[in-house]
Amino acid sequence: MPKALIRLEDIGPGGYYETAENQIKLLVIADYLYSCKVPFHVAVISRFIDPGRGIDHSIGNPYDSFASRFSQTLHALTARGASLGMHGYTHQYGRSVSAEGYEFAYSGCSKDCPPDDSPDSLSAAERFQRSYAYSRYSMALSAFQAAGLRPDWWETPHYAASEVQRKILEACSLLIYEDNPDVPHSRQVTYRKSKSILGKSFYVPTPLGYVGGATVEQDVKRIINLVNEFGDDDLASFFYHPFLEFPYIHIRSNASPYYDEGSPLKTLIQHMLSHGRRFVHILDL
Repeated sequence: MPKALIRLEDIGPGGYYETAENQIKLLVIADYLYSCKVPFHVAVISRFIDPGRGIDHSIGNPYDSFASRFSQTLHALTARGASLGMHGYTHQYGRSVSAEGYEFAYSGCSKDCPPDDSPDSLSAAERFQRSYAYSRYSMALSAFQAAGLRPDWWETPHYAASEVQRKILEACSLLIYEDNPDVPHSRQVTYRKSKSILGKSFYVPTPLGYVGGATVEQDVKRIINLVNEFGDDDLASFFYHPFLEFPYIHIRSNASPYYDEGSPLKTLIQHMLSHGRRFVHILDL
């Protein structure tokens, strides 16, 4: 049966997910996916930083009541079948805001530029462990562990990192949920043979892209039209920012939340299910 994959993107203890109400709405989305027997994936920013607002919350900080409440939400998501992944550590650098900024080196940067790592980082274990890329990965993993959570995969913020840093990240996580830079338009799971210092690194792509906040209707139509052209062996994989669903979810004081049937996410899910696509868990690939 043709496969589909969905990832909920940029979920962290800040931004659109600061309030208890929006965390409830996130769980409403999870309940809907669970009711449809749709496995789903959550790209977690474990430490959310907004320098301009003085915000710095980490799921690994047990003394931060705000972050602890968010961590409880992540546990509730896993109870509903979510697979969690590390979406960088802070998904930002310098004065940039989490979920907006870059975290690893990339060409063309002119402001808040993350550092690159030396090729020497790949030559010895001691240098590897001192590298910037390894430190970001290890801090993200430590935050997950402190929160009692287990990540299944890694996703590089904006899919951007230098070649040296990519090799470091591949050595840390051999399952990477993003487009393979060697075959960026692939519709299947691929790998980078002999590029990682530990061998193959498997990449799970998102060839359907995502729904943009300013182009919701157009992107929903684009994804539907594109998936109709996919073959049975093509992976109908896309990611979605859950806050786009929040206007369609209504919290009621004396009743369960009401979730509009015509929301963009529901439209995409139902289209794929009705056309014979089966949503799968990334580890089942």
